[in-house]
Order: sequence, then C-alpha cells, then structure tokens
Amino acid sequence: MIHVVPQNEPPDFDEKVRKPGLIAVERGDIPLPEYWRHCLDDLYRLYDGICAYICIYIPQVTGGRTVEHFAPKKKHRNDAYEWSNYRLVCNVMNSRKRDFEDILDPFEVLDGWFHLQLTTMKVVPNYDLPSNIKDGINDTITRLKLNHSDCIKARSNYYDEYIARDSPLPFRLLKKWNPFVAMELELQGLRRDSD
Repeated sequence: MIHVVPQNEPPDFDEKVRKPGLIAVERGDIPLPEYWRHCLDDLYRLYDGICAYICIYIPQVTGGRTVEHFAPKKKHRNDAYEWSNYRLVCNVMNSRKRDFEDILDPFEVLDGWFHLQLTTMKVVPNYDLPSNIKDGINDTITRLKLNHSDCIKARSNYYDEYIARDSPLPFRLLKKWNPFVAMELELQGLRRDSD
C-alpha cells in the first residue's frame, strides 16, 4: 500500500450523491440506496484507476472497480454519502475489507510504511517504524490478504515484465499500472538507468 492523495469532490457530487443520500438516511432506508455509484466514474478518473489497497490499475472494461466506504456504511450511515469516505478499490479488495475497521487508511499511510520483498513479492512492514504502526500494517496485510497468491502473482506479473531483457516494460507504464512496485524499485535502487 502507498499513500493516496485525497482528491476534491466533483462539482456535481452534492446534487448527485450527498443530497439524495442524506434524505435516504433521514428516512431510515434499509438498505441504503446506492447513490455513490453515480460518482464511480469521477472516482476512477481522479484516482487514475488505481486500487487504493492493492495499488494496481483496474481496467475499466473489467467492471472490477468499486466505491469502497472506508468507514463502513452499515456502521456509519451518516458518512455513506460523503466523498471523503470513498476509496477506489477493486472488487476483490472490497469483498475482503467488507465492514471491518482494522485496516490502515491509504489517505493516512505514508510512502515507505509498506515494503515489498522483491524475491518473494510479499508485502511487509518497514522494520524502522514504531510497533503500533507495524501492528496496523500487519493487520492490514492480513485483513486484505495482500500476501495471498493472487496478489503476489499480480505484483509479479508487472515486476517480471519490467525486468525482462527481451521486452522490458517501460518504467513510466510500470508506475502507471503498479505504482507500489515502481516505488519499491526506486527505493531499492533497482530502476534501470535507461528509464
């Protein structure tokens, strides 16, 4: 996971999402209407299509992009229609996060908190951090299953393409499609000079 810079809400967000959503909250609607879907295209565009949790580009055509409520809507109904509560994530990460509140917020995570072991492609905490932050990182890795074989394979695919001698992936595309792997290559001094 890397730091995600919060983006300003779109100009029409209040009319399309917040106002009708707050009316539904006041009425006590269960389940809450999914007005947040009206801002999915904006969320996708403003966050460059990158899943906030696994840090990989979500191809729009797959239908795998979702609006994730960082503060779960079932527990925090008043925040269900707030732009600041939304994270762009893929379906898999959204289904793993669910209504749990034991993961770190990508808006608050600092670059370098999560490290990548390039030999195994496993995510680990930065060992120089205080134990309470390391505990939060470990809880996040566990909850989101960031070291599950599917996540490792996804990271490996980009890494293997980047280091391949016969058809290397340009660094600019690696950074666009998998910014966590790109950041780790730079931090570990492994970015090719020709990029």
